[in-house]
Amino acid sequence: MTGRKNAMLTTEDRRWLTGEKTYDGQHAKQQRYQRRKDIRERVYNSMLDFSILFEALEEDEWREILGEVDDAGRQWRDADDDLQAGVRDGLAFLLRSVGIVALMRADDSTGGTIPERMVTTAIRRAGHRDGMLVESVSVDIDATDVGIPELLEELEAGGSVSPSGLYVLMESGAVDTDAVQECLRDQLFDDCTEGV
Repeated sequence: MTGRKNAMLTTEDRRWLTGEKTYDGQHAKQQRYQRRKDIRERVYNSMLDFSILFEALEEDEWREILGEVDDAGRQWRDADDDLQAGVRDGLAFLLRSVGIVALMRADDSTGGTIPERMVTTAIRRAGHRDGMLVESVSVDIDATDVGIPELLEELEAGGSVSPSGLYVLMESGAVDTDAVQECLRDQLFDDCTEGV
């Protein structure tokens, strides 16, 4: 994953962000600062490039990069798992950047938040590109605020955590998913063989 060609992130950026590379020694603080600054600048400039790509990239180039989605929008043809995960995480990155979490915490939606405006205008622009007039967009999010520190405190105190809380912990990276899977295997398959 970290050895791909340079893009928004360089190979060295990926190695540093994933912990494969560290900066030690006398100039480590300055090197880390410079690495963060370079990443911020490239991410910012890459975001600006999407406006150019959206307007200027030819249709066959879109398909070469991303593959095709079927007419019903249910199947993605020719897109590998890494690309699909990248698109998913790219959307999550952008939505989080424009404050989607604040919208999730809002009791009522007035349609005036940054995420709602961004999603609405993005959908309208995408529709317009393919000759569709998008008359309305509604963003309906049903979310529960589950704090990771609180979940960890509950576990440490010997309390129980809901299945959705366990899911949040696993998705957050606070839990080693390989170790959890091994525990599940031990519990499920040992119990199954004992009962037989």
